[in-house]
Amino acid sequence: MEQPGKAEPRRTRAEIGQQRRARMRQRLMEAGARAIAHHGMARATIDDFIAEADVSRGTFYNHFSMREDLLEALWERVGRDPFRDIQAACAIFADPAERLAAVTRSVMHRARRDATLGWLIVAMSADRRTVNEDLKAYPRPDLMLGRAAGRFAFDDLTSASDLVVGTVRTGLRALLSDTRPPDYVESLCKLILSALGMAEEEARRISRLPLDLP
Repeated sequence: MEQPGKAEPRRTRAEIGQQRRARMRQRLMEAGARAIAHHGMARATIDDFIAEADVSRGTFYNHFSMREDLLEALWERVGRDPFRDIQAACAIFADPAERLAAVTRSVMHRARRDATLGWLIVAMSADRRTVNEDLKAYPRPDLMLGRAAGRFAFDDLTSASDLVVGTVRTGLRALLSDTRPPDYVESLCKLILSALGMAEEEARRISRLPLDLP
């Protein structure tokens, strides 16, 4: 008969092992997201994942049997459409300028909390073959509505969209690669709104509206 208390150390060791395995799996997934951002979804290889994670090939294969398994795990982690819940949460803003700012800030704040998601968004916005429909739509609808409502002033929609997406991608890379002040996201959002023709005080107000982050 097993004596009381004998099984507890085994469970504890098993739990420790599971925690270590989970941490290594997360490390590999974050490294995979960085590699995809740097090399593209189609070109990133297992060697790129290993180099980013600074682990051995054997360690990689302890967690993933092939490249596609890691990619599948990444999409399961962040969701097939990482923008859907963000856009749904920001739909409460009737003003297209406020909605555009809310989506922009929410994306960047989520990336700040979850580097894996952040690097995937960077990768998705760089490679047209992997961009999902919601991401392709951002931020053009609210730019068009905002211009029609007199909230924005720009001549060319494509240029305005490129300005927003390019600035957000640069900001995401900065957040993920280096230290930035706590109000960095709001400051960047204010600059975007100002560049779209909004008055400075209004841009400041909108960039600091309360958010219900998903």
